[in-house]
Amino acid sequence: MSLERWAEYGWLKAEPSSRDEIRGLIAIIDRDIADANVTAVSDDRRFEAAFSAIRTCATLALRASGFRTTTQPGHHTKTLESLALTLGENDRVIRRLRTFSQKRNATSYDAAGNVTRQELESAIQTAMDLRSGVLQWLKKNHPHLLK
Repeated sequence: MSLERWAEYGWLKAEPSSRDEIRGLIAIIDRDIADANVTAVSDDRRFEAAFSAIRTCATLALRASGFRTTTQPGHHTKTLESLALTLGENDRVIRRLRTFSQKRNATSYDAAGNVTRQELESAIQTAMDLRSGVLQWLKKNHPHLLK
């Protein structure tokens, strides 16, 4: 499977990115990771911030690759799954991200207090690892977007 094939299926559309867009996405990731580490707010909100950083890492990789998701049901899931095609993340990582997404949805829409300390720490660490990975990938594959 490839990003181009996903575009043929209608899950993505080709659209070039820019240094300004990438710079803005990096700033969002950094803000969300910082917010996830603020202990004065609930673990639920911290988890949501960490998950937002994770999703933005995936968005950054898609945008740097010249694609964006189409607005349709499940487009956030496709964004996360695209990490397999951009950064080469394995199925185990993608499954963990789907689990984080389900937890974020439950925390946002169903009930408060569902995030464990272990889940929070895992989400924050995953966000930091993905940030590092996406920046290394960007430097290697799309350095013109960083200058």
